[in-house]
Amino acid sequence: MGLVKKAVAPAPAADPRDAERDPEGLLAQLRHADPEERRRAALDLAGVAEAVPALLAAVRTERQRTVRDAVLTTLVAHDLPEVAAELADWLGDDDAVRRNAAVVALQAMPAGAASVLDGLLVTGDVRVRTLAVMVLSTLAHPGVPDWLEAVVDADPDENVVAAAVDAAQQIDDALARQLSGAAAARFPDNPYLQFLSTLAAGAR
Repeated sequence: MGLVKKAVAPAPAADPRDAERDPEGLLAQLRHADPEERRRAALDLAGVAEAVPALLAAVRTERQRTVRDAVLTTLVAHDLPEVAAELADWLGDDDAVRRNAAVVALQAMPAGAASVLDGLLVTGDVRVRTLAVMVLSTLAHPGVPDWLEAVVDADPDENVVAAAVDAAQQIDDALARQLSGAAAARFPDNPYLQFLSTLAAGAR
């Protein structure tokens, strides 16, 4: 009985997107008319450092929220000062969605956030200072207690100071006791700060 030649399976068809997945192709795809194509391109550019300027340009003009979220996801992973600077500008935006997106993104960028927080915490815009304190509430950075202490010691707005004490309560009981006591001493007529001080003292 003769040998039977085994059939060879045909090679799988090439994925036409493979040619677009190189950085140059993905950068072009980032400007595609189809939002889904732009979203895919943004995610596929993860880890491509040279794509950061194009991603920053895209996130400034993108109107589709799903695409913008994808661009932000990729940018946040780079954790760069230039990304944080862009997001810092969003904290003063009239669009609450953009403001909240900036807070969440900065919270995930310890190195980048550190490069903008000193300026944000002393800006003349009370809302921006409050949002900057919100960033501190979950930021994984060793300087967080010092930033919060500076806010409690010097910020002229009682609500910003209260936000700093609230943030301290999420981080450490000892820090919360220290800052709530200092805040209550600075603003003895503020009932909320007095309440926070009493609450923190009872958490010993």
